[in-house]
Amino acid sequence: MKNTTVLSIIRWTARIVGTLIVFLTLFIGIGEMLEGHGKPVSNPFNTLMIITFVIWGLGLAGLLLALWKEGIGGIISLFCFIIFNILVATNPNQESRYSFVLLVFMIPSVLYLCYWWLARKSSNKIS
Repeated sequence: MKNTTVLSIIRWTARIVGTLIVFLTLFIGIGEMLEGHGKPVSNPFNTLMIITFVIWGLGLAGLLLALWKEGIGGIISLFCFIIFNILVATNPNQESRYSFVLLVFMIPSVLYLCYWWLARKSSNKIS
């Protein structure tokens, strides 16, 4: 019974934090797009920037997938956020700086993987 409670806490914490991250990211992203609407772009996006944001978007999609499939969603989101952090940290653009706040995106991914692993481990003990 105690193990079930711990698993439930891990799962719901991952779900709440992951969903909040996705919705807050969308809220900020949409707000930024609307604010800049109609203004000419002075700095066009380069290829590295586009790849970085596609990887980031895949990581957010992985968090949404993890609501149903904790294992595969957690793996996809963690892998994408690790690559995202590497790309941002090694960006040769002098205007961008790496922030350790970006590591917050990995918290729900790790929690989903912990839940998935512990749930598999406990179900193997029962059978």
